Amino acid sequence: MIEVKDISKSFDGKRVLEGVSLVIEKGKCTALTGASGKGKTTLMRIIAGLTEPDSGEVVYRENPRCTFVFQENRLLENRTVLENILTVAPDRERAEYFLGRTGLLEDKNKKASELSGGMKRRLAIARALSYGGDLYFLDEPLRELDGETLKAVAQVIKEEISGKTAVLITHDEFSAEFLSDIKVKV
Repeated sequence: MIEVKDISKSFDGKRVLEGVSLVIEKGKCTALTGASGKGKTTLMRIIAGLTEPDSGEVVYRENPRCTFVFQENRLLENRTVLENILTVAPDRERAEYFLGRTGLLEDKNKKASELSGGMKRRLAIARALSYGGDLYFLDEPLRELDGETLKAVAQVIKEEISGKTAVLITHDEFSAEFLSDIKVKV
């Protein structure tokens, strides 16, 4: 369990978050929803320890192994698809498993720079899932995906995070409904 207590944050004098408190339940996916620009990503970064709040605190009851799907794909563009995963998750069999599940196995020897936007997004997801962990931070994980690919990748994510703790950032109703157990409007 993670307790978020009275978090406030401003950037350049503009208040982004004010007095936010919530509980992230162990083994559940909590979706932080709301319109763009309302502080969802900032709150996730504070919960993850990547950004300091102006006030308030985040209390972890355990020391989890965290994995991230950021809004940006953060790929090594001059490395192959497989190398992008093996750089952070050295289990080749697991990497190839998630490349297969996300439809990228046949592209494993392509450079990341050669991929389309949707393929890059699937690679970022496959990398995070290959790394694994106890706590998943998923910031708009299904953006740039559509149709059957979106549904298939959403299913892979849902299976992998099932029973694990996850924080999902989304303004997309499908993602919130399909992936989360709990929804919190920011």
